[in-house]
Amino acid sequence: MTVRRTIRIKAFQALFQLTQNPRLSHEEAITHAIQYSLEDSEGEVENLAALKIILPGENITEQIATDALDYLRDLVCGVSEHRKYIDEQIEERLKDWSIQRLDLVNLLILRIATYELYFHEEINPSIVMNEAIEITKSFNNDKASKFVNGVLQGILDTKEA
Repeated sequence: MTVRRTIRIKAFQALFQLTQNPRLSHEEAITHAIQYSLEDSEGEVENLAALKIILPGENITEQIATDALDYLRDLVCGVSEHRKYIDEQIEERLKDWSIQRLDLVNLLILRIATYELYFHEEINPSIVMNEAIEITKSFNNDKASKFVNGVLQGILDTKEA
């Protein structure tokens, strides 16, 4: 697993927290997502230190952890801030479905990937799509990953047109 995939999963978890408890602040949801991965014996540690523990790889420097935390905040806040636009983009690609009918897991993964496709154009779209598909497989199943792939491909096709 890569650092970016770990951060995308943490963003998914934070956004899930926000959906279930809208009174949480973004920072509280991020903290819950990060702390969830720690062993109970490690107690609660500051987010940056926690990321240094949970991020994959052997040489997780302060800079890598800082960049990862910044990207996590960007994903969570960006998806929240641009949710109306993101949901419109997703809904336009749904055939005979409404966004309200989507499984929450799939919807949150689609929101993160759509945000990256529109607001992080420096990231190769195929990486964004592959990450979304792999995360969907880990939280859902192959059928759901094919659905996510189809919606994201529709977004990418019309975005580039």
